[in-house]
Amino acid sequence: MKAINSFFTVVLLIVLAACGGGTGSRSVLQSGRTLSWQKVSVSSGATDVNSFAVSSSNHWFIADQNRGFYRSNDQGATWTAINNGLANTFGWSINVNPATGDLIGSTYAGSSGTSRAQFYRSTNEGATWTAISSVSLSSAGTLTGCAFPSNGNIICGGFWAPNPSSGAWVSTNGGQSTSSVSNSSNMGSSVYSIAVNPVGGDAWLGTEQMGIYRSTDNGFTWTQASPPDTNVDPTNGIRDGNIYGITFDRNGNVLFSSQGGIWKSSKTSGGFSWTNVLTNNNTAAGRAMGRDAAGDLFYGHNPDPSDSTTVRCSTDDGSTWKACDSGIPSGLRALSFVVNPVDGRLFAVIRDEASNTAFLYRTVDPIQ
Repeated sequence: MKAINSFFTVVLLIVLAACGGGTGSRSVLQSGRTLSWQKVSVSSGATDVNSFAVSSSNHWFIADQNRGFYRSNDQGATWTAINNGLANTFGWSINVNPATGDLIGSTYAGSSGTSRAQFYRSTNEGATWTAISSVSLSSAGTLTGCAFPSNGNIICGGFWAPNPSSGAWVSTNGGQSTSSVSNSSNMGSSVYSIAVNPVGGDAWLGTEQMGIYRSTDNGFTWTQASPPDTNVDPTNGIRDGNIYGITFDRNGNVLFSSQGGIWKSSKTSGGFSWTNVLTNNNTAAGRAMGRDAAGDLFYGHNPDPSDSTTVRCSTDDGSTWKACDSGIPSGLRALSFVVNPVDGRLFAVIRDEASNTAFLYRTVDPIQ
């Protein structure tokens, strides 16, 4: 029986890879490794997935924009709604704190824009939630959710915050209390993305129009590391408005997605210089950025009639990019990329703007 089951499992994976509605054959990645995607089963009520997270015990969590938070203890076979303690079920982001295993989730203002954007903490995998007192936001938290420096801090933020707040906050005790980040560096009142560099440990924060910022003290103080957007500074600015995604290459260089496409950093004696390694010449403003367990980089952008590729990847630390969306329908928007720490598979939240739906995909082959 075991041999028969194994045979049918192999056949099923081949069929999924060949017939998953994607845009081409499997993509070849580092060292000849191939990549294709398959759709992941989520709760039937969750049709607008916005965020995904995995715990070290391989429990899965999603945030759905209409139905709140869900948990699966059996890798997607069954799902349980986990909304006890939430003021509303407009789920936005969900993360697992690697230091404690706690969940940090957020809700957004909802389609009417009248509900409160709120951060929550759960110490029991979502059975109950406790509201986190933090910066007041009028819309939502960052699409990336929170970031977790190695010292145990939590860095979160969102948009839009009342002046003089930057919209960012830090917690040194797992979310039990928070401290607002100073806005003295003129980063504006919105935080669009946050990430921690796995090589250097420094934290990075993307803004709406003021470029990207860097912190070397685990989130308390920030220094501007790129010029502001050209809308703010037509003379010295670069096209880096709306920094929704941040990732890092194997050497710790920063890449971020923006209205101008993908920008990559290199260190200079005076700070950082930036190269536009993938240019957006139309409407395909950058959204998600991520890195898989092998160090290859991934990118998603807004829908564009002249660019139907849903996911691109780079195997050379961001110098060149190619289509890596076999198994995913074309012309959609990738919202986030998340690595499962248990088996190394890469997950992607993919949104169809035409139908206002979003679902979860994962790579077929694990990376051990």
